[in-house]
Amino acid sequence: MPLKRIPSLHGLRAFEAAARLLSFTEAGRELHVSQAAISRHVRELERDLDCPLFRRLHRRVELTPPGQRLLTDLTAGFTQIYGAVERVRGISPQRLRITVEPAFAARWLVPRLGDFSTAHPNIELELEASDALREIGREADVAIRFLSPKARRPRGQARRLFSLDGFPVIAKARLGRTRTDAEVLGYRLLHDDDGTAWQSWFAAAGILGYDEAKHLHFNDSSLVLTAAVQGQGVALSAPIYVGADLKHGRLMRIGRTHVIFGDYWLLQATGRGPARRAREAFVDWLENEIQHL
Repeated sequence: MPLKRIPSLHGLRAFEAAARLLSFTEAGRELHVSQAAISRHVRELERDLDCPLFRRLHRRVELTPPGQRLLTDLTAGFTQIYGAVERVRGISPQRLRITVEPAFAARWLVPRLGDFSTAHPNIELELEASDALREIGREADVAIRFLSPKARRPRGQARRLFSLDGFPVIAKARLGRTRTDAEVLGYRLLHDDDGTAWQSWFAAAGILGYDEAKHLHFNDSSLVLTAAVQGQGVALSAPIYVGADLKHGRLMRIGRTHVIFGDYWLLQATGRGPARRAREAFVDWLENEIQHL
């Protein structure tokens, strides 16, 4: 059966870059063409598909549901194409084993990994989202771990990525007009630790009442945020985790006090050869992404 006609590959490539970067200008830079050329290709693709792929807003764009579906499939497709070409060239895929804490993986890393895979199609990622410790070099090539302020610096080849600080957030529907620090006392406190983070926040805010408050404990920060969005209490979280929820009104900040929770650290193996090149590529990409936090 003959294949049905598909849209221009130039249009599909222009759309994939613009959708992944959410910027026609940045897509033009990546593909070495003008912003106008990207815009023209996307318009032609939308006419060909007979549906809008972007919402054009003031100074930014957002993907429509069809655009989001197309981006997911195209990113996977282009990655396969690049991999096929590299295999014909005789370049074997490089596997990189990464272990990351679940919340960081789900809320920050995974949404960005498509960009890395597109830029490095010959590197196959094996991502483990787990709090379990792994032996670097034998069980994992790279680890990203969170350490509290009182924890010791990790051993081996380690570097601090960034400090994690945050503030109380609550479902928008639960919050009245006033938003002072003391308002947290009117809600159940949601935890993903032994209470240390909230106790630190109460101390920083100069508020009493932690021991008298109602509490709900979870073993993962993603569950805490899910509970907060569902209106089950107030959570302490960081902008890198709740930025989208704040932007779209699912959560709102309470008060002005923020507190440092700790630091994220990068640990990596020390071997050489192809594995080293894959590690260096990932670390360079990761640090570039963190610069935009």
